[in-house]
Amino acid sequence: MRLKAPGAPRPWRVWHNVGGGDFHQIGQQYFEWFREGAHLTPSAHVLDMGCGAGRLAFPLAQYLGSKGGYTGFDLSERALGFARRHVRGPARFTFIKADVQSREYGGAGSKASGYRFPVEDDSIDAALAISLFSHLLPEDAAAYLKEAGRVLKPGGRLCLTGFLVDPRMSLDDAVLSLKPFRDGAWAADPREPERAIGYEQSAFEAWLDRAGLYFAEPVEAGHWSGPTRVGEFQDRIIVEKPVV
Repeated sequence: MRLKAPGAPRPWRVWHNVGGGDFHQIGQQYFEWFREGAHLTPSAHVLDMGCGAGRLAFPLAQYLGSKGGYTGFDLSERALGFARRHVRGPARFTFIKADVQSREYGGAGSKASGYRFPVEDDSIDAALAISLFSHLLPEDAAAYLKEAGRVLKPGGRLCLTGFLVDPRMSLDDAVLSLKPFRDGAWAADPREPERAIGYEQSAFEAWLDRAGLYFAEPVEAGHWSGPTRVGEFQDRIIVEKPVV
């Protein structure tokens, strides 16, 4: 018999998209970065791209007020089920199954590059994507950025984590060794690129430009690319849709 841990609910094993470490502690850390980086307010409408079991939804439920809103999408129905059962707050929380393909996470739907985010144009104040772009093929990453540009309000921000590669950098001593893959992308295993994938910054900037987005803050480099770096494992990236 499994004994239920005291305190806040924690997912047992919801595929492997829950992530390592303490579920709620890590969620709170990312929330604090998101709140500051996205200039979040309690009345904001938030889009959580690849929301998993709701690691960010839990702290957002404590922050967003009755005028706020949250939409999260993920391809794992088990993860979404956990979030639906346990996330509660004054804002309206909606968790949606994304029927998209993913060799890494088991999705068997349509190509991710054709996925339309389940929210209206110019309806989102702030979006986040934690450990999502590190598993997207380059054409999917470009399409997701374009969708983010569609749904964000002018002045809205997207906070995401991933791996940005400078081809001139030495990755011999990198914690995560990435190798050239294709289309400006690098992968830990080119045979299974979705396990861990990064993008050359020039390619990423071109995708941002086509999406109508731009870097809003300097990239906060993670320690994946060198043992001397400190902080988060993945790079932290904040982009914005300009006010016309």
